[in-house]
Amino acid sequence: MNAILNKNSTDVKGCTIYAALFPCNECAKLIIQSGIKEIVYCCDKYHGRSEFVASRRLLDMAGVKYWQFVPKNKQVIISFSDAEGTQNIAD
Repeated sequence: MNAILNKNSTDVKGCTIYAALFPCNECAKLIIQSGIKEIVYCCDKYHGRSEFVASRRLLDMAGVKYWQFVPKNKQVIISFSDAEGTQNIAD
């Protein structure tokens, strides 16, 4: 909800929203009302709960597409020494 309500642009109509979790029914209502047309989410761990079943129904009726992003890698490693131009000790 905060991502939509505190956006930097004047309009999110037709945009895609990226979320860690599949949105609940309250977030789905706000997504629909704001005109967002696509949701990309990483995790759907509450799939069977009533508020998420309701969310899918709302999104389907409104024509909002949604799909799960499945990363190829399970972790991201950031080496700050690489950013500083120095070599990592483990290298």
